[in-house]
Amino acid sequence: MFKLFCTFLFVQMAMTAARVVKRETVLECKQNPIELGIVLDSSSSIRHTDFQKSIKFLQEFLDQYEIGDGRNDVRVSIITFGKGVYPQDSFDLDTYKSKDAVIEAIGKVPHRVGLYTSTGEAIEYMSEKQLSKNVSRPYADRISIVITDGNSQVWRKTRDAAQAARDSGIVIFAVGVGNVRREELLRIAGNESQVVKVDNFDKLEEIKVSLAHKTCIEKELTTTTTTTTTPPPQTQTCGEENPADVYFVFSPAELGTQITSWTTSLISTTVRQDDMEKGFRFGVVSGSCPDDEGFDLDDYTSAEEIDARLATYMQPRMPAMIDHLSNFGYSDMSGGRSHARDVAVLVANGGKKNKGLQGEVNRLQAKGVQVFIADPAGSGIEIEGAITLTGRSAKDASANLVTHLCPTRTGNA
Repeated sequence: MFKLFCTFLFVQMAMTAARVVKRETVLECKQNPIELGIVLDSSSSIRHTDFQKSIKFLQEFLDQYEIGDGRNDVRVSIITFGKGVYPQDSFDLDTYKSKDAVIEAIGKVPHRVGLYTSTGEAIEYMSEKQLSKNVSRPYADRISIVITDGNSQVWRKTRDAAQAARDSGIVIFAVGVGNVRREELLRIAGNESQVVKVDNFDKLEEIKVSLAHKTCIEKELTTTTTTTTTPPPQTQTCGEENPADVYFVFSPAELGTQITSWTTSLISTTVRQDDMEKGFRFGVVSGSCPDDEGFDLDDYTSAEEIDARLATYMQPRMPAMIDHLSNFGYSDMSGGRSHARDVAVLVANGGKKNKGLQGEVNRLQAKGVQVFIADPAGSGIEIEGAITLTGRSAKDASANLVTHLCPTRTGNA
């Protein structure tokens, strides 16, 4: 039988609208029927020796349970992930009927060295295929343990898949190793008490008993006293407190391939920032079609007409883009919100075509738009009424932009 009997005292604080309820509780923990779904990182960021340490940890962790097909036994499934999921290495709740068989099968799980971290896809697979209500015992707790050493590339997929799993009744524990961000683990577990983080794979040995304790039944003997208090204010994210509609404005034709790549990196890095998750909307104004398009064989009949069209390619694109942004960008039809700040990030090319930039900034300011200038060439451009982002790298410029958009939160971090 499961031997994790833990008896201890603690004070539980339950916040209500007008009172604090203090409970002095005795907990007695013992095994209950569990459907246990393991989600294991098998990506390339993990060295082979460290992957084997995670396998050993799982084997010793599972050895604490009474695993089998009895009514009160634990049943186990596993799915590994890296670049996608690896169903060929997985097994389901009903695949093995004994502890020895499960532990042996865990030992045979290979390290796939995936060049990606598809955590969300793996959680979705566990939730919908391995621990769904259709294949689980209706009276058993459904618990998943996600072990990862890295941040998923598509963090919103991870967040949404974990939320869907928890909404279906699955309790998720997130075990992070090394440099994985705590925010990533919290998005997976949904509760700080279900997040466990260790410095390296050797430290997994130290958490196997405490992690097992977290899956026990808690039987309470409670005495309650009530005192009146004022609940603390709920904190809002930066975007919830002060939402913004943010446009990035740039012309690939003027910037060239290298600086355009820098610009797309700036945008991608910014929209992935945690502080940008709620309350912010992002758009791009790029080029000035149809001016940037070519022309067909029968569009012009004389050299003079062709020369006139070619001359348009030499004109700065920024004025036309600002026209479009001012007239349509922040409108309802483009997704603009009346209660949100209007923000524009203009990407300068560092050349002579920046001479008219002051006038474009003035036009945007007259419309109530807050203007930032991204200066990837590091030309030291300064425009009155606009804030020039510091940092030559796209990552540094993005961090500086987020600092300005969320000054209080970023400053306190």
